[in-house]
Amino acid sequence: MIHLTATTKIVAGAVALSLGWIVLAACDCENSDTREDAFPGFWVTCIDNMPTLMTYSGNSPTIVTANSSGNFNQNEYDCSRDSSSPQYKNSETSASLPLGSQVGPSLARPRAGGGTSAYVPEPVRDLPFSPDVPPLGTANCQASFPDVLHTNHNENSVTRIPTCPFGIKATIPVFANPLQVAVTPDGSTALVTSYGPLTASGGAVTYISLSNNQVTNTVMMSSGVTPNGLAISPDGTTAYIGNFRPTGQSILVMDIASQTITATIPNVVTYPSGLTLTPDGSQLWVASPVGMETDVLDTLSQTIVFRLNVQQSTDIAFNSTGTMAYITSALNTPGQVFAVNTSTYQVVNTYTVGNTPSDISMSYGDRFLVVNNETDVIVSVIDLQQNAVKSVQAGANPRGIAFLR
Repeated sequence: MIHLTATTKIVAGAVALSLGWIVLAACDCENSDTREDAFPGFWVTCIDNMPTLMTYSGNSPTIVTANSSGNFNQNEYDCSRDSSSPQYKNSETSASLPLGSQVGPSLARPRAGGGTSAYVPEPVRDLPFSPDVPPLGTANCQASFPDVLHTNHNENSVTRIPTCPFGIKATIPVFANPLQVAVTPDGSTALVTSYGPLTASGGAVTYISLSNNQVTNTVMMSSGVTPNGLAISPDGTTAYIGNFRPTGQSILVMDIASQTITATIPNVVTYPSGLTLTPDGSQLWVASPVGMETDVLDTLSQTIVFRLNVQQSTDIAFNSTGTMAYITSALNTPGQVFAVNTSTYQVVNTYTVGNTPSDISMSYGDRFLVVNNETDVIVSVIDLQQNAVKSVQAGANPRGIAFLR
């Protein structure tokens, strides 16, 4: 998530929610060798009149589970009217998974419902859901397709980009040197962290109304406070902000409604830039691209409860239940992903990916981890069921992951 170069080490580079994965996935689908490559996701079908979660293994449709699991809720689907393809009991446009037969998913996948809740949320920090990038030319654009928010570090702005068709919906000026952007769970507001002037005289947190793409407030920080890492609690009440300084670094706790800093958690890892909350919001995991540890904070007591010996960590993803954490580390060449049991804080597995792994995100069903590797110009996909890593060329330095649904 942070790209450090000789000219940007002070600021640790511009962190942006890019379209790299979206473009890569779309291109990869067009030239895939197998159905699994073309559709690395999941769909719901009917088997023995029971809603069943499916995926591809190579070219073969494979049963994942016939029981409710993760985002798959059997009670939301009805097989009584069509034994080959289920009906979604609510509006099919709000279905979280595509409907299909036992052979494969429908080409036109159901999308999230309309309104502001359809925005792609926090940069590469979303809870698990299925990648939704159909092959080129197979899907018609709908008004409910989500938008992407992208920080433009050097231009001091945030760009709002519709995903279908691609374009620029709005360019929103924000405070100097913006780094990260996150959206409240209700989709109404975006928060943007800005490092501020390179003199470290103080940064800001900008509030943007997503109903009209207007800045509603810029919360200025005192001298030496330079916001970077950003995470929003699942209930949308609290923002956690990394004060990105080599000395005096801290985590700021902001009440989103009152737009005020309510607490400061000191003595965290240097350059706190990758902030990720567990799915229940009980812990905040803090990564640093140059630090010698990865910190785990209890959000209730606002204290550090554990320090993991994972160095130069850049991003963190959790499975849907929060029992496993996956941390990217750029310490070694090639880079690594450490699988950590969140109850014992023990590393239980290590995956070798590309050089300088940055972003990591879990796909629906807790099966696939997607990892950007900046200096290798590749994207690695970790299959947790097969315990295997597959890498594909990205064609450019990949930064930022967004799954469309």
